[in-house]
Amino acid sequence: MKYVLLLIRNEETVLDDATRATKYAAIDEWFGELSRDGKLRGGEELQPSNTATTIRPNEGRPLVTDGPFMESKENVAGFVTIDVADLDEAIAIAKRWPYEDQIVEIRPVVDHPELSNHPV
Repeated sequence: MKYVLLLIRNEETVLDDATRATKYAAIDEWFGELSRDGKLRGGEELQPSNTATTIRPNEGRPLVTDGPFMESKENVAGFVTIDVADLDEAIAIAKRWPYEDQIVEIRPVVDHPELSNHPV
């Protein structure tokens, strides 16, 4: 079953270069383990929420605005897609996420066989 791990951080937290390097090395190791185990399907770090563009419905016409969907100190910093046996395995993987000060939200991916020919 596929799950997306939403990596949520407080954007006000600033790391010094040494701490960032240590954390990125741990993340690289975490991704490497998932890849070697054949569980990794993708993932990316995201730019800060102030770089977002949001499309909202507005009386039948899309409204384009700068910024995130909602105002919050905590925002999605990245995502990882995994393919594992069940939720218990997804939880075990999420517990090993090396940023102990970040939240990991686990969401099952909806299987759409009717869209299998599309890159969605």
